[in-house]
Amino acid sequence: MNFGKKIMVFYIGFVGLILTLVFMSYGQKVELVSADYYAQELKFQDKIDATNNAKALSFGIHYTISDKVLLLKIDSMMLTNDFSGTVTFFRPSDSSKDVQLKFNFINNKQVIETKLLEHGVYKMQLNWISNHKNYFKEEVVFID
Repeated sequence: MNFGKKIMVFYIGFVGLILTLVFMSYGQKVELVSADYYAQELKFQDKIDATNNAKALSFGIHYTISDKVLLLKIDSMMLTNDFSGTVTFFRPSDSSKDVQLKFNFINNKQVIETKLLEHGVYKMQLNWISNHKNYFKEEVVFID
């Protein structure tokens, strides 16, 4: 095999490798943290303010995980007439496993069955309004 043929075989092999890598990368699933990432970025200062409001509370909302239940507890001072909010279980590895629930506290407690969630790590995002103030709290939880 002469020098020209060796260069042609090397070039064809290189092009084949690059095309293989392009087709493999085209099939990869790419997810952003959220679909409206840029709109959320514009409102980031509101989230910082809500986080600071939650940190300033003496009690706020706390959680415990036992058996197959996640228990949220809230201070009765927070349950005002304008109280509303959500708890979002954000799965960083797969957005199709995210779960969002509205708060429904009974006797200052809300029980969430962990069978709604798959085994693994979640970011639990608590977002609520009370006394016309926004609050936000984020915790990392592990579901068995």
